[in-house]
Amino acid sequence: QTLPTIQHHSRLLPWVLFPAFFAASSALTLPVMLKGCSFSTAKPPPQSCDTFVVVGKTATVFGKNSDRPNTETHEVVRFPSSDHAEGSKLRCQYIEIPQAKHTYSVILSRPAWLWGAEMGANECGVCAGNEAVYSREAAKCDDGVKRLLGMDLVRLVLERAATAKEAVEIAGSLMEAHGQGGPCEDGGSWCYENSFLFADPNEAWVFETAGVSWWAAERVPKGKYRNISNGLSIRTPTLTHAGLLDAAKGGKWWSGEGESMDWKAAMLGARSASDDLEPEGREAAGLEWLQKLSGKEAAEKPFGFDEMAQILRDKRSGICMTGGFQSTGSQISILQAGESRGTIHWFTTNSDPSVGCYKPFAFGPGGSVGVPADKAPSTKDLWLAYNKAGRSKVGALQTTLREREASLCAKALQEGASPETFDNAVTEESALFA
Repeated sequence: QTLPTIQHHSRLLPWVLFPAFFAASSALTLPVMLKGCSFSTAKPPPQSCDTFVVVGKTATVFGKNSDRPNTETHEVVRFPSSDHAEGSKLRCQYIEIPQAKHTYSVILSRPAWLWGAEMGANECGVCAGNEAVYSREAAKCDDGVKRLLGMDLVRLVLERAATAKEAVEIAGSLMEAHGQGGPCEDGGSWCYENSFLFADPNEAWVFETAGVSWWAAERVPKGKYRNISNGLSIRTPTLTHAGLLDAAKGGKWWSGEGESMDWKAAMLGARSASDDLEPEGREAAGLEWLQKLSGKEAAEKPFGFDEMAQILRDKRSGICMTGGFQSTGSQISILQAGESRGTIHWFTTNSDPSVGCYKPFAFGPGGSVGVPADKAPSTKDLWLAYNKAGRSKVGALQTTLREREASLCAKALQEGASPETFDNAVTEESALFA
């Protein structure tokens, strides 16, 4: 497959080439330059994670690479649905909030130290993933106060939302009630604002945040595709925080002219023409991939697992990231309405999707997640086994891993999958590193 033409931009290139330097230099004060926008932040600009969605006529395809420090262990975990007593409380990463009366079964891909998750899915066919972003309000979020993390919100909406639209409503209410903030790295102080992509079989939503509680959302209907890559991307919101427009006018972020506010321009402090805010870097590369693989030239083959895997394995653009920051987890989900067998989620459970094997999972009857956590094979141990083995041994296993993935994928798409399908695949793959 021919790679899309990647446009390199001198202001963004160092973040891709030297992520370890920026990750280690948290004390730096850097001016963030985004095509005509300028503001200061005491932390390095976001440099990782890419999330994609294609809302097709018969199915939605969701995909995400979770890019984190390459020494941070990643795991895939499941939690069953549950009913909770009226008035009960829930402890998230740092704060306690009211618990919902009912929570759905979920499968989550996350750094092992977190309560929340980088991405995941629930029994209703909703997927969610988050990314770091920075806005003109970043300092208000990064004020040393512990609130909800973006990863908390991923888990919370998956446990509580039956649709992507409900995920927006729940995320918005949680942002307004509790706000975002707090260290997003284990033992460190790195804090960031968040963007999210929520998807279900019928539509998707991009949900972006700024400061402690501001948010805006954009609907992605059937027949459309969307991607996010560490930057505010919504131009004309479908929904916003109720007080956003008045605050934007009062803060002189927006003139108040026209029927709607350009969210990206206002929250980045744009001073130039709107054309200067078009996607660049990994975001532009991801958009080119989506246009190529789901556009007219691909009309004879519906966008599916193979196409999303091809995007997530693209090292040339940095979508598949290696180095100090690395794609430590990866997820692909195919969401089909009214056909439970057709909704399948794949996870890599290793630190580089370009060499790992995607393994299929599907919720069982009644949203079953399979055996209890202490009985399931450890995805954390498999992740660590990949890292310990090194690139030479993993490289020698490439043919075996690709054949295994192709077989698992074909069988899952034809016959469906289950929690046991995933567990068996993890067990068999772990044996390769014994």
